Amino acid sequence: MTKKFDLNLLRIFTVVYEQGSVSKAAEQLNLTQSAISNSLKRFREEAGQEVFNRTGRGVKPTRFGQEFYERLRLPLMELESLVESLYQFDEVQQHRFTVYCHEAVHHQLRQNLDCLLANTNIEILLIEIPSDETRIYDDLINEKVDLLIDIIPAKGSLFTSTVIRQDDLCCVVKKGHPRLNEGTMSKSAYLKEQHALFDLTRFDLKFVDLITDEVLPKRKAYSEHKSLLGLVEAVSYSEAVGVVPMSLAKRYQSTFNLVLLPFPFAKRTFDSYMISLTKMKANEANRWLRDMIIKAI
Repeated sequence: MTKKFDLNLLRIFTVVYEQGSVSKAAEQLNLTQSAISNSLKRFREEAGQEVFNRTGRGVKPTRFGQEFYERLRLPLMELESLVESLYQFDEVQQHRFTVYCHEAVHHQLRQNLDCLLANTNIEILLIEIPSDETRIYDDLINEKVDLLIDIIPAKGSLFTSTVIRQDDLCCVVKKGHPRLNEGTMSKSAYLKEQHALFDLTRFDLKFVDLITDEVLPKRKAYSEHKSLLGLVEAVSYSEAVGVVPMSLAKRYQSTFNLVLLPFPFAKRTFDSYMISLTKMKANEANRWLRDMIIKAI
């Protein structure tokens, strides 16, 4: 009689492949590193060839490992989605969700959620999205967070990205700026000014460079900020120009005494993406959360 293949080995192989690390896979699966290593040894014996090569800080799949993963990925995702659909979600019971959210929509989303969740037993914790790209997606994969709301879509079939909001961009200057208080602004006028810049450390870019379709000349920096609100405050007491999402500019226009001007270069919309694990598509609790975020945004 032919020996049956242990299907648990497929799950371990997949997690190690996606994490690129035995230690991270052990943490996600709540197993010891030696248990993961022994399972990979058994998988290698069943396959008859190596599936991973060790690197300095992790593992890298062999050519066979890559091809096997590509063949396994979709059937496994369908199976995980089927299993997730079995879990029931009762809105009456206490639940706590965690969502990483980018700054531009954080406060408006928080206020709207507070209204929608009033008189319920459900909590949604919004956390400003970390600057460490690896941590963000590790936390989603390991289900430490339930959703991401980010400004770029996720890569790879493990994740599903949906545009849930599109915003225009505008320039902001302080009221009474000596040169920029008209209704329009030319490219040359924009480039002559000093700039308060929003620094997107995760993408090694300035915010304006991410959302414009044109290659901009180097601008004279007045200040650099990790926070859009910090940028807006710097604009309010200086002659610097800032570029921010229109909704955020209108929200804080009176608070910071701002004038809103059109951004003079070709630009894309400022999109917010809701990102979830693809396997959670049929999970009732996650589906409820996604619907609630869309309603609140």
